[in-house]
Amino acid sequence: MLVDYHCHTNFSADSVATMTDQCESAINKGVTQIAFTEHEDYNPDDVTSFFFKHDAYLEELTRCRERYAGRLIIRAAIEVSEPHVYPQLAGPVLANYHWDFVLGSLHWIKPGINAYLEEFMTYAGDWRQSFRNYFTEMTTLAREGDFDILSHIDYPSRYNQHIHSGNYDITEYEAIIREVLRNIIARGKGIEINPSPWRKGLAAPNPPAAVVSWYREMGGEILTLGSDSHAPKDVGADIDLAMAIAKDAGFTHIAVFEQRKPAFVELA
Repeated sequence: MLVDYHCHTNFSADSVATMTDQCESAINKGVTQIAFTEHEDYNPDDVTSFFFKHDAYLEELTRCRERYAGRLIIRAAIEVSEPHVYPQLAGPVLANYHWDFVLGSLHWIKPGINAYLEEFMTYAGDWRQSFRNYFTEMTTLAREGDFDILSHIDYPSRYNQHIHSGNYDITEYEAIIREVLRNIIARGKGIEINPSPWRKGLAAPNPPAAVVSWYREMGGEILTLGSDSHAPKDVGADIDLAMAIAKDAGFTHIAVFEQRKPAFVELA
């Protein structure tokens, strides 16, 4: 079964793709389940802040479910940035709508510093310390945030390669990341393999295979795969490579969600 549990449409501020176009692409590529995880952001410095219109999204999702019934399972989903920082804003949104699936993301390390910005790499004085601060903040998200899956664990690694000149190695942060994983496992949450860095020509997905192996070794069972597509051409992209990493780490099944409850399907 080919599933893509991290996709965006024009209900996210950084995509112009229609839900129909994303669905058509998924069907053409043999994807059987897709989750539209639109950005839910509250940081006023983010261009996506308060952009997501939930009622209109659910109306369109219902229309697509009717149109593609029997051909594609479509999950109502949301990607909440910094849910541990904004629980008073995220809480009602998660409680008042029928979500199938919630991603928790860490994009903003502090006001004004998003992890994709060049300033992220330098604000702590040293890019290694910036990454360390990022993963330390992620332990709080993992411990306190309301989410089902922690997305793109080492998100900053996608950006500003010229600063660390390829010297970034996630194993330097093993102790901190294992603490993140311990919290996730203890709370019955999961992680994703996000292959979008491969589309940027990078060598590893978010997170790299080592983290997936640590997670499995520590008893982690809930794993999703998501392309992070913002355009039809990228729906399902490199999910097969992500599946290979999952298998190499010892996974035989991946998670799918309905009403925020995981079920497991065999890896193809």
